[in-house]
Amino acid sequence: MRISIFIKLTLVFLGVLLPFYAMTLLMNVKGSQSIHTEISHSVNSRNAFYMQNLEQEINRLSQIFYEFTVDKDPMLIGVSENLHALDLQDKVKVLQKRLIMVRSSSTFVNKPMIYFPLMNKMITPNSVYDYNKLDNPDEVDRLSRNVDPGRIFQLEDGRLFLSMRYPIDINFERQPLFVVMMELSADQLKDSLRNIVSPQQGDFLLIHRSEDWMLSSTQDDTILQNLKVLSEHDRTGEALSGAGSVKLMTTTYWKSFITSDKLDLSLFVYIPEENIWGQLRSYEKWVWVILVLSIAAIILLALTLYRMIHNPLRVLVSAFRKVEQGRFGPVAVKATRDEFHYLFAGFNRMVSQLNILIHEVYEKEISSQRSELKRLQAQINPHFLYNCFFIMGGLITDKEYDKAAAFNYHLRDYYRFITKNEEDLIPMEEEMKHTKTYVDIQTICYGDRIDVEIEPLPHQLGKALVPRLIIQPIIENAYKYALAAHTSQGELWIHYEREDNIVSVMVEDNGTNIDDDRIAALSAQLTAAVVPQEEPTGLINVHRRLQLMFGQDCGLIFCRSQLGGLCVIIKMKQ
Repeated sequence: MRISIFIKLTLVFLGVLLPFYAMTLLMNVKGSQSIHTEISHSVNSRNAFYMQNLEQEINRLSQIFYEFTVDKDPMLIGVSENLHALDLQDKVKVLQKRLIMVRSSSTFVNKPMIYFPLMNKMITPNSVYDYNKLDNPDEVDRLSRNVDPGRIFQLEDGRLFLSMRYPIDINFERQPLFVVMMELSADQLKDSLRNIVSPQQGDFLLIHRSEDWMLSSTQDDTILQNLKVLSEHDRTGEALSGAGSVKLMTTTYWKSFITSDKLDLSLFVYIPEENIWGQLRSYEKWVWVILVLSIAAIILLALTLYRMIHNPLRVLVSAFRKVEQGRFGPVAVKATRDEFHYLFAGFNRMVSQLNILIHEVYEKEISSQRSELKRLQAQINPHFLYNCFFIMGGLITDKEYDKAAAFNYHLRDYYRFITKNEEDLIPMEEEMKHTKTYVDIQTICYGDRIDVEIEPLPHQLGKALVPRLIIQPIIENAYKYALAAHTSQGELWIHYEREDNIVSVMVEDNGTNIDDDRIAALSAQLTAAVVPQEEPTGLINVHRRLQLMFGQDCGLIFCRSQLGGLCVIIKMKQ
């Protein structure tokens, strides 16, 4: 499928810009998630910190209760029947000073007091008044029956109290000598909770699970009751803390809660998710707007380039297609003096010279190279053909018809291979098959005088492409100059080595009529690429073809064989 320049340019611009916009959107999403996580961690941390401070503060106030229970002054006052005695008045003043110190030690303590049931008197930091002057004496009785100083009571008027009686009698069988009570400031508790979440950010609930009272930042009774219903599941569950999303009517809240078993209190924080995501969502909308505008700008730019670049290119491509069909016609040069004017003029000059270049340079070079390869490949020693007919006649004369038939089959395969007018390159396995055919022919000629060992071709080398007739000429050279005149048993060994991408085929014999000087002379002939009249040209033939195909670092190498004669190494690239 052909894609026009217009579509390619559009896709390129989109391919360049879209990843950046995708990264921007991803960063927006990741940033939103990170901010959401940070807010969650911050609120959870503040919840835990607030509850821990509240526990410590209530625990400190509880210790003050216990300090009063071991003090002699309230004990003496508790058993006395008259506060007007001078010594008792001094003790009352001491207690009032201590109560003032207690009130000053904590912002949560609004009014500490000590009630003495025997005298029906209540001592506060500033006064001493009768029990009967209380608006609701039953509330004092309720506080007088408490033995847990960490338990926070809420009276009917909404005030919060801590209390502890002395002596501690859980069965309440006798009247206490005195009761220490502290009124807590609900406003101060709310103000401290606003440090966790302000009214602009969200709402909070501080709920006492057993006393069933609560403090909240919201003034809307409907929202307050709905939030209380939402918190019911977490208050009755076993989890001491948690967070998640809940939906109240049309508003989705992010909820965080923590529970204190010591105080039997649960703190809930509800933040509308719009307060968390609102500004980030507006940024995300702007990113989409910019993306749409960018795509429109890309399309506009692509349309402009379509007129400025695509149309001239289309004319030029059409002209090239005509050249491919053999029609070397010029194109009309643009009137504008831009790059396309230069391209059209250059195309016309190229067309006028193209046919000459093809015939005089390219075709001549290719034809010359192929002719040389064909000539080198087709070079065959004609004496081998004469010898084959002579041997065939001898076998028939000696009535060795089976050998003659086998010899005939080998000759058939041999000449079928060398006379094929096919590709210059063949798989290595076909070259080795032809080599084996040639060795079989020579085995019939020489009988048992020559022992030939051909190692199996490695599987990974079987499909490698090599020039035709690169191994058989070397074996033919070994038979003619080393093995035929051998006075004892001749040996021929063909094996392989591989190192990185270099494959070496080694042909070794045990000929006795070659010395180191002769090996050096043969190597020099390969380097000079000169063939003397008295020497065969098969080795140089192979060497030149290997170098034409694989480069100057490949070809033939002569060295001393492990068998004592000549070793010819055929180096090729795989």
